[in-house]
Amino acid sequence: MNRTGPIDDHTKPSMEPITVGTTSLPGATASGSDLHSNLSSTFGATSSSSLGSLTDYSHYPLAKMGDRIYHRDPENLYPLPCDQPEIHRQILRTMMLLRVFGGPFCNPHLNSHPPKRVLEIACGSGLWSGLCHEYFAERKQPNVQFTGIDFVQLAPDLRKQGVNWQFKRHDLRRPRLPFPDEYFDFVFIKDAGMCSCSPAQMANGLEEPLRVLKSGGVLEVWDSDWVFRSLLPNPAPAKKAASKGQEVADATATYTFTSATPFTGAQNKYLVDYNSWVEKSFDRRKLSALPCATIGMSFQSEGDALENVDSRRIAIPLGDLRWEREGASEAKGRSHKTLNQEQVSLRKTALLTVVQMIEGLEPMLMEASGLGRDEWDRWWASMISDLFQKGGLTSGECLEVSAWWGQKK
Repeated sequence: MNRTGPIDDHTKPSMEPITVGTTSLPGATASGSDLHSNLSSTFGATSSSSLGSLTDYSHYPLAKMGDRIYHRDPENLYPLPCDQPEIHRQILRTMMLLRVFGGPFCNPHLNSHPPKRVLEIACGSGLWSGLCHEYFAERKQPNVQFTGIDFVQLAPDLRKQGVNWQFKRHDLRRPRLPFPDEYFDFVFIKDAGMCSCSPAQMANGLEEPLRVLKSGGVLEVWDSDWVFRSLLPNPAPAKKAASKGQEVADATATYTFTSATPFTGAQNKYLVDYNSWVEKSFDRRKLSALPCATIGMSFQSEGDALENVDSRRIAIPLGDLRWEREGASEAKGRSHKTLNQEQVSLRKTALLTVVQMIEGLEPMLMEASGLGRDEWDRWWASMISDLFQKGGLTSGECLEVSAWWGQKK
């Protein structure tokens, strides 16, 4: 696995400024060497000897820390990397979410009323837009127009793949989106919970997405919490889960849940450590490690602007749970004692994206933990052994993912 380079125990890591170019990245099917080549040209290193480059965050917003690339603007608190390994992690997470949610969106209204214009905020690699295009094209709606917007351009030119697509580079911290009022039929936001200006962090974070959304249009937000809990045995399915949603949960060996579903704290000692460090780090940066609650409040507070508001919350176990093997879930008719290959693969994918996320947060977590390089490396090696080899995730530890949606009045 890629690991961040050495960090001196007594000094902050050096950061070499990176300029932002306009080279597009290939799609998810591109080879790793192609991705590496295009990232190198997109994020060409700039000499750190120039005083201007050290402070001009608008032209040089990225910097290398070890072998990873991060935002360096002190006002941009986004803590994850912006590089090839992180793109791969986002691709895996997107594919996994489409499976557990049953498609590229949850709002059933869009199946009978397909949109004409779609905006994907914080689009990253553009994978979701490409897959959503395929979804509508298979249903004889091939001409949906997609627009992606993000801080830097990582998405390929999806027009080469037959998508009616355009990309707009935009600093999402600016107060207004660069689009007119009521321009889009569908606005989608996914995995933006670490952005300080996202609906996951701001109670009024839906204001701009709603402004550019047409009356009758759909706003949908997907995100996940950054700390982990353990699902207690025998959880009942969420009562309000649609039949299709529950069918998908049963097929994927995941669990729909509500605020009444029984959870307890993470039992795995390494996830307990991680939870402590990430909460401490996020608190310093005035970010919420539990963004799903904030998004839910944002939707609930927009009663004058939104109707048909609903949500779906899914817990994805990160391992083979002891109480599943013992048949504890049979009392509710949901026996997962024997997982099929797809279910096993989905859980392994969820765990892999979690470990990759922890790896990406390494500089921040090292700072919060107070561990030196050697201590951190020992902790990391022990965590990997415990999670992947010693079966340390049998107590119900889950990745919690959630979707909210509503229609503009």
